Parts: sequence; structure tokens; C-alpha cells
Amino acid sequence: MCDYITFEQYTALGGKADASAFPRLSRLAQKKLDYWTQNRITESDEDIQLCMMLIMDALRKVENGESNIASTSNDGLSISYASARTEEQIMGSVYDQVVEILPVELVNLGVGS
Repeated sequence: MCDYITFEQYTALGGKADASAFPRLSRLAQKKLDYWTQNRITESDEDIQLCMMLIMDALRKVENGESNIASTSNDGLSISYASARTEEQIMGSVYDQVVEILPVELVNLGVGS
């Protein structure tokens, strides 16, 4: 199994995890990407690295229990809105992005492929 992304590449793409979490997140993300592509990736390129960063940051977000929270305040009245998403929703969104980024021959799971 080759490494798809280095910590330096990950941070250059805007990855948010720190160096201590990188090895574990990278391994989990690579396993997920290999599953989604049915082990069709033979070498890493910029698109694979971008997908890895997206998956790793989604995994980090799920682990940290992060959600989208917005708040507003008007004349002393504060209102917060949270649109918490499930792990399945977060990873589903990342999968959709991966499918858009990678060539169809890597992610097409249709009949006759």
C-alpha cells in the first residue's frame, strides 16, 4: 500500500489536522478511498491528494463532533442555529465530491464496468 499524501501536501491543500493525528487519519482515509474506488488507484496524483484531504478533514470533523453552528444577536436577544449532520451525511457529502473529482474509471461501480 503506497501513501497517497504527505503531511506537507495535506497542509498545503488546507488540511486542518495536526501532525500527531495525521498518520491515523491518513490511514483511515486511504482505506475509505480504496474501498470507494475498489482498489483501482495505482499511484497518487493531485486529485487523489485532494480527495485524501477532504476525507481526512471529514473524519476529523466527525471524531470531534463538530457541527455547523451560526448565531445572531439583536438587542440582547441571542439565537443560535445548529445544523448538526450525521456521520453518514458528512461522509456521503465527501463521497459525492470524490466522485466529481476522480475520473469515472476509478469510481464507476455500475453494471458492466
